[in-house]
Amino acid sequence: MSHLYLGEPNEKQKLFLKEKHKHVGYGGARGGGKSWAIRTKAILLGANTNFAGIKICIVRRTYPELEGNHIQPLRKMLLGIAKYNTQQKLMTFVNGSTIKFQYCRNDADLDFFQGQEYDVIFIDEATQFSEYQLKCIAACCRGVNNFPKRIYYTCNPGGQGHGYIMRIFIDRHYEAGENPEEYAFI
Repeated sequence: MSHLYLGEPNEKQKLFLKEKHKHVGYGGARGGGKSWAIRTKAILLGANTNFAGIKICIVRRTYPELEGNHIQPLRKMLLGIAKYNTQQKLMTFVNGSTIKFQYCRNDADLDFFQGQEYDVIFIDEATQFSEYQLKCIAACCRGVNNFPKRIYYTCNPGGQGHGYIMRIFIDRHYEAGENPEEYAFI
């Protein structure tokens, strides 16, 4: 395996990289390094031989956002470490772990998530999604292996999902079926 230097995380990124709750919210200003944290955590999980074969998904609102924020940087970083399939929007590590790139501009795009199972889902700029979309995407975080399922939400204030993200991570008001012990916010 080629050597890969990922860079030095700031203090908030260190917390994000270590966090193991099922639902992790990571807020911060634009340019605060949230996308770097997602890419780095995805690499650390995907390349880890102890987690061989796990399925990771990175979600953004549009495909151009995925391409610019995640696909192109990861393709450059992982050259010789993972292979990217352009048609499937899928990056595959030598150990069989994968990163799938999905977008969800509107409710109709949720059809692409139907029947999918992921061990880890990263929802980048989560407040841009509706509560319904966030819950449908989160429902794909399931599977039969022993890897602890996790969903990471990066967010800025505002957007259609702002109220939902505020409720679960900041106000910590939970509804039936939501376990407060599964949520952490950075």
